[in-house]
Amino acid sequence: MKLKKNMVDDIINIVKNNIIENSLAKKGDKVVVAVSGGPDSMCLLDSLYKIKDELSFSIVVAHVNHGIRKESDDEKKYVEDFCKKRDISFHYLKVNVPELSKKEKMSEETYGRKVRYEFFETVRKEENADSIAVAHNLNDNVETVLLNLIRGSGLKGLTGMDFRYNNIIRPLLTIEKKDILMYNDILELNPCIDKTNEEEIYLRNKVRLKLIPYLQELNPNFITNINRMRNILKQDNDFIEEYVDNIFNKIIIKDDDNGIIFNFSNFMGEHDSIKSRVIRKVVEKKISNLDGIENIHIMDIIKLLDNNIKGKKYIIGNKFTIEVLKKNIAVIY
Repeated sequence: MKLKKNMVDDIINIVKNNIIENSLAKKGDKVVVAVSGGPDSMCLLDSLYKIKDELSFSIVVAHVNHGIRKESDDEKKYVEDFCKKRDISFHYLKVNVPELSKKEKMSEETYGRKVRYEFFETVRKEENADSIAVAHNLNDNVETVLLNLIRGSGLKGLTGMDFRYNNIIRPLLTIEKKDILMYNDILELNPCIDKTNEEEIYLRNKVRLKLIPYLQELNPNFITNINRMRNILKQDNDFIEEYVDNIFNKIIIKDDDNGIIFNFSNFMGEHDSIKSRVIRKVVEKKISNLDGIENIHIMDIIKLLDNNIKGKKYIIGNKFTIEVLKKNIAVIY
């Protein structure tokens, strides 16, 4: 029994240390906990509930019924009952993802994720909360690294997920799935099991169910080794991003509703890796994201700036235009 208690205490301490060391929640914060009712999210909810008073933050719960599985109503009741017993505010959304995803011409997986995160953000604003806690764990991070590798990602993609991304925090990110399952078993949380996670429908499921087990046959320490690689790459990427940020802060001449004017002579002598990152940062600053911006677009912009001809433009649909105003000076609008 002592061994089991130690196991639970160990996981709670890891969650607590992750929060403290990565500044995920500070005194007085309110955290929206995204809870599906599955093992990962129940471990997250239960551990946060156990440490919230010690760390002086509060929690509310957000749960989404995607209208895909008949078990969804039971999962809603399970999470709601858990919250009622502990006096935790419970927010609920039911949406017909299969129907709406067809109208939006998106996959159920993509549309479901969009609906979830929009709802979590809505709850965060309604509750005047500071962050949204999601239950991504170490195995999820390894899956993300492998998926990005398969898709041909750059360095950033191979670093996987961070403890924090904007308003999203991930307190379980260093904990293995097997330990989360044990946590649930020891405390008899009896989480809901989503059987679609065992279906080889989505690419992520195929990576989880086929690729990772095969790689673990080749090397039982595969999960640990990938995480070690991820940490090394993250150090390198953090250094490069800091270097790029310093350049970016020096090149901006004017930034208002009419566009961003910048001096590109300050970075065109840099390595191609740095040039492309600075340009991506300029584009992201203007349009808020890099959706649909591919490497070929960045290379074309570098050519435009290299030629340095007044009046020449590079236009990407209705996203943005980059124009050379005069020698070494350009604007994005």
